[in-house]
Amino acid sequence: MPNLQRKTGTMKTKNMSDKLPSKIRLLLGVFAIPSLFLAYMVGTIAWNGDYQAIDYFEWIYSLLGFFALYIAISGKRVF
Repeated sequence: MPNLQRKTGTMKTKNMSDKLPSKIRLLLGVFAIPSLFLAYMVGTIAWNGDYQAIDYFEWIYSLLGFFALYIAISGKRVF
């Protein structure tokens, strides 16, 4: 009689690999560059002590740029 037990674990398909494809990582890195320029601008304004001139959107956008750059360099899937 054949062995009818199912193997437990996850199936790896092409879409569920551990790292992002290099084309997507490159595209994500290129799109993260403008937010890194904004992060530099926010940093220089904060260094000069003018915190009230920076909007919340600028803080969030620059932090998302660092997050996107981390994903582009490491290649890890977040979701």
